Amino acid sequence: MKKVKLKVVEALQDDAYKGIARIDSEIMRELGVRRGDVISIKGERETVAIVDRAYPADVGEGIIRIDGIIRRNAKTGIGEYVEVSKADVKEAKKVMIAPAQQGVVVQADPEIFKRGLLGRAVVKGDIVVLGGARRRRDIMEESFQDIFDIFGDAISGFMPTLSQMRFVVVQLTPNQPCIITENTDIVVSPKAVEISEEKVPEVTYEDIGGLDEEIKKIREMVELPLKHPEIFSRLGIEPPKGVLLYGPPGTGKTLLAKAVANESEANFIALNGPEIMSKYYGESEKRISYSLMK
Repeated sequence: MKKVKLKVVEALQDDAYKGIARIDSEIMRELGVRRGDVISIKGERETVAIVDRAYPADVGEGIIRIDGIIRRNAKTGIGEYVEVSKADVKEAKKVMIAPAQQGVVVQADPEIFKRGLLGRAVVKGDIVVLGGARRRRDIMEESFQDIFDIFGDAISGFMPTLSQMRFVVVQLTPNQPCIITENTDIVVSPKAVEISEEKVPEVTYEDIGGLDEEIKKIREMVELPLKHPEIFSRLGIEPPKGVLLYGPPGTGKTLLAKAVANESEANFIALNGPEIMSKYYGESEKRISYSLMK
């Protein structure tokens, strides 16, 4: 089976969390896939996604645009290379999902989850987000028309709060890359499962809108030194010691810091000044220590 190596680039917000990967049309022909087919994306781990044509500006760049959830599922990051090939997928007969965040309990009609996952390509252990079925239908009409023969309005009756949650595929029948269809039996475990191998990204670059230039700068100053310190050693220069973000409330400073921490696989500790300040001697230090231990 033909395989190619492509450089990972962040997805645009229109594709975020819908299970879609964009690659060059020429590479699609090389792999023998059409728009709407399922491709395998292999970093440290292998996952699957629905393929769509690259944006005109990306043609000839040798890149693949995938969101933070697919990057997590493939255990890769922005700027790294993944192996891409055509996937052999079957119709999923049964899928069991569970909340990926500890302390979360979910109780809802399984039909709601089916509407949110219809047309999604998954493998066991994947993290998924509900929603995007209508977009997948538009992409997959040519390749998997039978999946959507009785597909209605996937958004009808959908609970918006569930679209913000991450779920993990804990069981999959058959145990291979599958497509979720109208015939798939969706089982929802009400309690969260522990994901031991790595944390689930709560915030990714796709969650941040309107800060493209800021994201580019902070990636160069924070993410690059953390993930590739050998570059600075080879060049004989010192990486930046830190970054100060300033601006009025609500401009995305904390969100950006969380996204960089998640993408860099670094710990994130939020300290809010008003919560730790105290007029009593030693009380501020005590509150800081408590915040760091949480």
